[in-house]
Amino acid sequence: MTTKTLPDGSSSNSMLAVIDRGYSKIENFLNGISALAIFCVMLLGVAQVFGRKLLNMPIPGYIDFIEQSMVIFAFFGIAYCQRLGGHVRMDLFMAKLSGRTLYFFEALATLIGLAVLTVLIETSWLHFLRAYELGDSTIDVELPIWPAKLIIPLAFCVLWVRFALQLIGFTRLLANPNAPIIAVPVIEDVTEQARHEIEDALGEEAAREAKFDETYRKKGKK
Repeated sequence: MTTKTLPDGSSSNSMLAVIDRGYSKIENFLNGISALAIFCVMLLGVAQVFGRKLLNMPIPGYIDFIEQSMVIFAFFGIAYCQRLGGHVRMDLFMAKLSGRTLYFFEALATLIGLAVLTVLIETSWLHFLRAYELGDSTIDVELPIWPAKLIIPLAFCVLWVRFALQLIGFTRLLANPNAPIIAVPVIEDVTEQARHEIEDALGEEAAREAKFDETYRKKGKK
């Protein structure tokens, strides 16, 4: 899955494309923080192992720090993943649909997601308030729990806006299936998925070379 932003010159489409590109930068930033948190957890784990085995000096509150940091990399990248269509989806079913039928079910699923997220935002915010008012803390070094619980409704709010953008995008396509695809994930074949994975891992140049090799092989078979 990927997200396409192809403005066709009209004011509404251009505005949606600009908003999508601008909001994508926020999602990329939060996803970067999530990746940084994972890296720090790896370093902390290495320090814990070496400190315990070699110096007999484990890191105080190691488990507490790991528990708190898990919220960061579990939720900060959730909107980024939704934008790219990286979550578990019914692609085997959706791939058989096309045109307005496809966009209707996509819009319906997105609308349901918005409703569920609205409930989750409210309940997770209440959990944060309860932890803040009661002064909940971890068992070992008594780290306050409310910062980690605050991350959850904030991350859900970011995801809610992404769902709203995708709902607008699918509604546009439902009204006009021939309109440019903007701010919504699209179903890709295996070749396209592999090319984007290569691009993410090795860069655009490697992806272009892989695409050239695939084209060359197809021509050789003809």
